[in-house]
Amino acid sequence: MSGPLRHRSRQRRLVLRLVLIAALGGATAALAAGLQVHEIRISGVSRFSAREVETALRFALGTPTVAMRADTLRDAVRTVPWVVDARVSVSIDGVVTCAVVERRPAAIAVDGATRSMVDAEGTLLGPPRGNVPPLEVRGFASDPDGRAATLAACGAAESQWGARLVSAERLGPRDVLFVFADSKCNVVADPTRPEGLALARRVLTAWSSQVGSPPLRVDVRVPDRVAVTPAPPAAPAAGTVS
Repeated sequence: MSGPLRHRSRQRRLVLRLVLIAALGGATAALAAGLQVHEIRISGVSRFSAREVETALRFALGTPTVAMRADTLRDAVRTVPWVVDARVSVSIDGVVTCAVVERRPAAIAVDGATRSMVDAEGTLLGPPRGNVPPLEVRGFASDPDGRAATLAACGAAESQWGARLVSAERLGPRDVLFVFADSKCNVVADPTRPEGLALARRVLTAWSSQVGSPPLRVDVRVPDRVAVTPAPPAAPAAGTVS
């Protein structure tokens, strides 16, 4: 083969190699674009707004699917207060699927003018919405551990008293004022000792039987001791001479 022919042959091979490299680069770029996270699908949300979960996962959009770990996304979702857990997966075609497990509201936390749903572990979930729980816990903004301890004791408190608990208000460390649905009497007790409420109930029953009306307050914070605050006497009816 003559020199000019060999030269043209090398040129053709070089041009073909460059065309193949360009085609491969274009295909790689197209594949990389197709394998990026481009969609987020949320399920399992019934009480809250899925938008908060979408916001927590938004950082994943545009990220290569091969670089995005499901446990990283799960940790991001669990930063949303009302999410207790989530199952997250990333498909090769760029879709993040997130199945949320919601926290269950157990009460309404009332602190001044602020009202928030709270679960049985004391976690604040956000403003009341939908079907809100009837129980209110008041004054625990500065004592989240006390709020959690009181909520944990609510079931035992209702069992010891024998009626549904309406509200629990913090008076001080381990001093909580309980109000039950079947009585207007306030009961002060230590939530870590809910068994004191059974004694308070017996005293209330005996007092009401003897006096004819319930006392204003029954205090069972001290073990095996009961302090009773009588209700003020009823005002005389108009025109009655005492």
